[in-house]
Amino acid sequence: MNSSPKSQQGVTLFVALIMLVIISLLGVTALKNASIEEQMSSNLYQKNITFQASESAVESTITNTALIAQVLSSTTPVNQTVAVPIPNTTASVSYSSTGAGPVLGSSTNVFSGQRIMITSTGQIPAVNARTVTVHGIVRTVPGLNN
Repeated sequence: MNSSPKSQQGVTLFVALIMLVIISLLGVTALKNASIEEQMSSNLYQKNITFQASESAVESTITNTALIAQVLSSTTPVNQTVAVPIPNTTASVSYSSTGAGPVLGSSTNVFSGQRIMITSTGQIPAVNARTVTVHGIVRTVPGLNN
């Protein structure tokens, strides 16, 4: 049962080439998946950075009593650009008064509240990443309804 080299017809070469193609396809697929996962991770990181910038802008301006007084006396939104300690990131805040009314949970209607809507935006302009957050606050005022 000895076969001569002429009768083998190169089957081994064909099988090796097929296996090489399969291994190459698996490698390319793995590289593509790794690239997509890296991009997803980068997007999540940028989203987190812009969210933190947006929240930081609200925290740095919400205690500004002069700004709150200006918002409550204005009929148009009051906009502010806020410096944030995150490199290459910008943040802005827009305050607008949405009116006054009773405070929920005040059973005796002794307290009323002045409602303010805060829209904050954090951005990384270089990569076109942006997060917008909206907050509502109520400034409680005794005897406003009386």
